[in-house]
Amino acid sequence: MDEIINYLQLSKKERRHLPAQLSAVGFCPARGGYLALRRALERSRPGMLPQFLLVRRSGVLIGYLFLIAEQENTSRVFPWWAVDNADELPLSTSLALLQQGEALCRDCGAHQLAQRMALQAQRHRQGIGRRPDARCR
Repeated sequence: MDEIINYLQLSKKERRHLPAQLSAVGFCPARGGYLALRRALERSRPGMLPQFLLVRRSGVLIGYLFLIAEQENTSRVFPWWAVDNADELPLSTSLALLQQGEALCRDCGAHQLAQRMALQAQRHRQGIGRRPDARCR
């Protein structure tokens, strides 16, 4: 079973290894290297954006959903509203990740971003913008 956790729940040791794990699933920061990525991740605080959700299967990172802001270019490392690889995950995992992201956005007062998560989940249910389950992680 896949596990969805918040970056804030990781131990210091797990946080140190996260940039390499993200690289293994195809994530690359838009600007700066992995030191810049680590600094950006450390800006996460409860109840506010940015927030970073991670998906693990048997302790191995397979997915991510980074909720950045309600406008683009607030971060040089993450110049998007949000970024994820939910399209590469099985449908049930993808929907759970997007629903958790939507709830987290609402808790942070980011209602536009929550609407984007809900729309993306709706599209995934319809098979739009995602891989067939046979080709997922």
